[in-house]
Amino acid sequence: MEYKSVSTKMPMNEVTQFKAFCENKGVSPASLIRELILREIGVPVPSTVAGRNRIAYEKDGDRFTWSVALDSGDVVEVLGNVAPQFLEELGGMIARGLDERDSFMGRALDDSVPVPGGIVRRQG
Repeated sequence: MEYKSVSTKMPMNEVTQFKAFCENKGVSPASLIRELILREIGVPVPSTVAGRNRIAYEKDGDRFTWSVALDSGDVVEVLGNVAPQFLEELGGMIARGLDERDSFMGRALDDSVPVPGGIVRRQG
């Protein structure tokens, strides 16, 4: 695949604001520009990818980086410069959401997993 750069001229104050925005969001300016362009022109994001979450601790800044290591070998940063408190709160929200799902599914034992409905229907 061949690649080509895309650029634009902006007033210096807007460039400064953009760089600060990217830093706060934890993304590079190039990755954000690419994401915005693809979203604007309607290029679909592939939904048939697999990978594993990774949380890396950065000791020098007491921060974390959340990324996804795709099975293809690529690593995609989800969020950078994440405060420990954010991850603690996110972890609690995830646990509560999974507990709610378990209750809805009727899961009573810690080691149970969802069972396809077709198996249960055959038991009659």
